[in-house]
Amino acid sequence: MTKILFHFLLLIYLLPIVTVAQQVERMVLGKVQDSRLNELSGLVASRKYQGLFWTHNDSGDSARFFLIDRDAKLKGSYSLEDIEAQDIEDIATFSQDGKHFLLLADIGDNRAARQQIRLYIVEEPSFVEGVEHYRIARDEVKVLSLTYADKPRDAEAIFVDPKDLTVYLISKRDFHVGVYPFDLVQAISSTDPVVLKKALELPLTFITAADISADGNYILMKNLTEVYRWQRTADKGILEILKGEFVKLPYQPEPQGEAICFGNDSDIFYSISERPLGLDAYLYKYRVLKGATLE
Repeated sequence: MTKILFHFLLLIYLLPIVTVAQQVERMVLGKVQDSRLNELSGLVASRKYQGLFWTHNDSGDSARFFLIDRDAKLKGSYSLEDIEAQDIEDIATFSQDGKHFLLLADIGDNRAARQQIRLYIVEEPSFVEGVEHYRIARDEVKVLSLTYADKPRDAEAIFVDPKDLTVYLISKRDFHVGVYPFDLVQAISSTDPVVLKKALELPLTFITAADISADGNYILMKNLTEVYRWQRTADKGILEILKGEFVKLPYQPEPQGEAICFGNDSDIFYSISERPLGLDAYLYKYRVLKGATLE
């Protein structure tokens, strides 16, 4: 209880000052009912299958992820062969050479003790209606090892800029969370671990998810109680955008909402929650209403 109170007070203290917040329309799409979807921590819209989403559990689960539909119904379970995951906390997507890829971020580290964290990259797999279980061979998985330049830390948020394939990892428990970028193409071609160096601090804490729109023009981040959105202008880089003003979007906290993603439209985003203590969790759709603001 003391830990929960501490984080709540910390979130209030760090609440960003914004002059305008846009109105958001929320819709319940479906209730999470499959018992395997019990600690959903990441969410991303499929680039290959319109209206479907990739998601996963966090610590305690095996190296697997799931495909769900707009009703939050499980469509497929995908296991990574010969991979031992520790704490997959987020999922991202990117495209290269006409192919769509998923990036599973095994970056959770509650005790800040892991000397290396890992990313698992797979081409967005196939789905056949009626087939529920799939296995992805080890040689189809690219594993990237990462280490922080200073010390281990917990993180739960990651996204890939579609314009230049730079990965941005966001730390979680720092008083001001850190932003750690690295070149994905260079990392994939190298056999050395990626050394993560902090490029920026944000006046936020306890960030649990992040995503970037398909066109690269909007960024979302969330913690347990708030959702924040940045808009990219002209040809500015991500770090320059993150240094600027952001908008706090209206958001009703979920039981333990740790996942967020854009839809194909940058004015649409989705969230889903874990199910702590058996509480109900839902897949929500949000639409940012253009031209509407809250004073």
